[in-house]
Amino acid sequence: MDGFLGTEASFLSDLSLVATWALGVAAAVGAVNGRRRRISKHCPVMATAALLNWLPILAVMIPTWLGVAADATRVPSGLPTIASLGHGGIGALTQLTMTYTVVRMYWLEDLPPRREIWLMRAAIVLWIVTVLGGTGVYVSLYVG
Repeated sequence: MDGFLGTEASFLSDLSLVATWALGVAAAVGAVNGRRRRISKHCPVMATAALLNWLPILAVMIPTWLGVAADATRVPSGLPTIASLGHGGIGALTQLTMTYTVVRMYWLEDLPPRREIWLMRAAIVLWIVTVLGGTGVYVSLYVG
């Protein structure tokens, strides 16, 4: 046990989980601001959270996922492996959707879709699913 959450996880896995939840909470706050039409608060919070989310993904999640996919990382076979690989696939779709949304909203406003609210809604739903799924993967791999 090298981590700080009292599980079998490494320090980086624990840090990744905590950072992901913190960014998820920030995104929830940003979503509430957007729903209340507080756009000046909504946009920078969501953009920052979405872009900072690349840090745990690049530092921990992608290397771990590649190790599981290549069978180089010791993960119990069966459901934990399937859940890890599925979470990685959905997580990749989520992060790319969030990044596209930020790029579209800030820099390339002519990109589709014409009504960006659907893109934002899809991104936040995917993010919620990914955070919950990643927590499930963490629990299945490292708790008890």
